[in-house]
Amino acid sequence: MIISRTGYTGELGFELYFDAKPDLCRKVWNAVMEAGREFNIGPVGLGARDTLRTEMGYMLYGNDIDQTTNPLEAGLDWIVKFDKGDFIGKESLLKVKSEGLKRKLVGFVLEDKVPPRHGYEILKGGNKIGYVTSGTFSPILEKGIGLGYVDVKFSNLGEEITINARGRELPAKVVSLPFVPNRAR
Repeated sequence: MIISRTGYTGELGFELYFDAKPDLCRKVWNAVMEAGREFNIGPVGLGARDTLRTEMGYMLYGNDIDQTTNPLEAGLDWIVKFDKGDFIGKESLLKVKSEGLKRKLVGFVLEDKVPPRHGYEILKGGNKIGYVTSGTFSPILEKGIGLGYVDVKFSNLGEEITINARGRELPAKVVSLPFVPNRAR
């Protein structure tokens, strides 16, 4: 078993990874649940993990980043070290940097509790300017929150946008990330 503390959800906790040994998994699971009974602990699933990571503004490969995105438009430029020698993709990223971004990943908060969903269109003045990559209802903010790529000219903090939720236009605003403070530190 591997015990790690990646902090991917933004929560102060641990992840347990098991080899494919069902009896050992069951034994550890039952022991953890028993030890935590007095604290009223309980299991959570991927839905909770997804809500927590979205509240932190953490990206998920396949949703927010993939082979069609680059680290600059995803806001991951802090991990690209142009002055640390050569690397695969350096020339392409330098070209993107010099030409300027066309789109940018932003966080946004809806005015109500409706959760935006992956693939919903992001609009400005009725025109499509991007799409939602991750979205959920934030129990802490009691509002819908999401991440999405928008045309860079609409990526400024405070920008008022709308989310097309199956034909219903929901008012939203571009905000800074994380949506909620990091509780893991």
